[in-house]
Amino acid sequence: MEDRRIRKTKESVKTAYLELMREKPFKDITVNQITERADINRGTFYLHYLDKFDLRDQLETEVLQQLEQCLSERKMENLLAGTKNYSIELIELILQVIIDNKEFFEILLIYQDIGLPQKFSRIIRDNIERQLEFPQYLDIVPINYYFAFIVNAQTGLIKEWVKNGMKESKYDVASYAYTLAYKGPLNLMQNYLKTQG
Repeated sequence: MEDRRIRKTKESVKTAYLELMREKPFKDITVNQITERADINRGTFYLHYLDKFDLRDQLETEVLQQLEQCLSERKMENLLAGTKNYSIELIELILQVIIDNKEFFEILLIYQDIGLPQKFSRIIRDNIERQLEFPQYLDIVPINYYFAFIVNAQTGLIKEWVKNGMKESKYDVASYAYTLAYKGPLNLMQNYLKTQG
């Protein structure tokens, strides 16, 4: 366990870093700016981080480990028992990680829009593939295209939710994600058009 002073220092650095990320691109942020904002000296910063890239990686790793821990508790055999409930509960777990790290995700998805969602997606896919042996194709669709479509669609929905201030409950957003994945955007639109005709 880290002692209280170290935790306090790291929290100050994290707060300073996130504040700066709201103001400018990552490439324009310097260690000097971080240490000045955190009110610590450079030597203290370098006790804990190699550079600003290491700081970014450590903060991302914390969040990704939370996600991996949540996913490790879900077993894919439950999917066959109830597709809807399993899917919604799984998405709710992912959304809870985002809620628990709200400021972090707001900055990444609204102000910076950088690579963490792709890392999230890779962890989700890896978790599924560890538990299930997939064929090369589902119907006529190569499995890599299947995952790319599903994961990017879900990521886009989550990004929209964050950008809109996370107004809807995680259950509502998880239900939207399930409905879009299960019924498909074209079927939903076709059904709507039928009701209008």
